[in-house]
Amino acid sequence: MLTAKNISVTLGKKPILNNVDFSANAGEITAIVGPNGSGKTTLLRAITADLEFSGSVHLNGHDTRQMKAYELAAIRAVLPQSTSLAFPFNVLEVVRLGLTTGGEAQRENLPMQALARVGLTGFEAKYYQELSGGEQQRVQLARVLAQVWEPVIQGAPRWLFLDEPVASLDIGHQLMVMGLAKTYADAGGGVIAVMHDLNLTAMFANRVALIDRGEMVAQGRPAEVMREKTLSDAYGCHLRINTTPPDGEVFLLPHVATI
Repeated sequence: MLTAKNISVTLGKKPILNNVDFSANAGEITAIVGPNGSGKTTLLRAITADLEFSGSVHLNGHDTRQMKAYELAAIRAVLPQSTSLAFPFNVLEVVRLGLTTGGEAQRENLPMQALARVGLTGFEAKYYQELSGGEQQRVQLARVLAQVWEPVIQGAPRWLFLDEPVASLDIGHQLMVMGLAKTYADAGGGVIAVMHDLNLTAMFANRVALIDRGEMVAQGRPAEVMREKTLSDAYGCHLRINTTPPDGEVFLLPHVATI
């Protein structure tokens, strides 16, 4: 389990997060949602020890501040919003970077398996800089998968932290990536994803955390958090909650914006 308590972050003189409590369970996808500038990515960067914060974060029962970098790298991998490379690496070389920080360094065929998992078989020799934005994002996803390939190791769950993993992808690849996340969670791993698409969130997330203006508004199952007034207040427009027969999954349609 991941538990974060009283997380506060100030960048420069501007407070970004204010005493946020957040939790996520292994075996589930937890989506962090909210309007632009609400603090979603900042929360993800705090709980992955990528920036300074006050409060505490415990992962699998361990205080992350007391863990060494290699110990964290062995149990969690982070996919940022975007990644730029200064050197002309090919695709296979980029994916292999995940092996240097994870626990599967001896599995030589793993990068090829990871590329196949994200639909990029045959891209191994292509230069990363020559790919489209969506292809680059999938290469980076293959890299983080290679880092924590087994969702559970020695009885302990491993974690994927994904910052807007479907932002630059077409709908087919969005569904593929979210399906990968679900498979990872179903196998016992933990997935925490910053999401903008509320319909994909409703389809795939087991839990949703809604942030607005640096504060946690609601946490719980999608049907508990994704309510008309709660979301409309956070996003500043009228959102209607609907359900699709016969399974009753939540989906949303934007209506008149209140500007």
